[in-house]
Amino acid sequence: MAKNSRDGNRLRAARRRAALAERGIKQVLLMAPEQAHPLLKQAATLMTRDDDPLEPLAALRRAGGANEPEPVGASPDLGAELEATKARIAEIERQAEARLAMVIEAAERRRRALEAEQEKARANAVEAQKAAKSAQVAEGRAEEALRRAEKAEATIQQAKAMPGLKGRLVRFLAGDVLK
Repeated sequence: MAKNSRDGNRLRAARRRAALAERGIKQVLLMAPEQAHPLLKQAATLMTRDDDPLEPLAALRRAGGANEPEPVGASPDLGAELEATKARIAEIERQAEARLAMVIEAAERRRRALEAEQEKARANAVEAQKAAKSAQVAEGRAEEALRRAEKAEATIQQAKAMPGLKGRLVRFLAGDVLK
């Protein structure tokens, strides 16, 4: 292909567009007044140059199209203020971490206290169950003793009520038991 052939120019333009696309630069169509075209072309050239591309605002300013004043360089007071702010932020972060540690420790203490209370409550519940069970057993024994006592009393009443000589003999032999 010849240097200025149509195919050569097309291929070179395609390679240039691909290289710009790799850098994140995309071709756009811009409509502007005729007198702004040279300014915009120069700004676009400054933004897309390979050796040291400029930011859009800086490129427009250098091309002469920005109405904003140049940004003032950082003053020495700004650096000291920045350092002081960083120190304050570090101190606040340290205090926040200390507070967080205290909160975590308090939560852990509360959790342990709650676990201890729950354990006591469980032990009390077990004791209450044992007491209820022993009370039921005691009640059963008392009912059994009452039944036996009623049976014995009924038997004694029958023996007291025996007619004749047998009854007198039983009453005499039993003595105080039957009173």
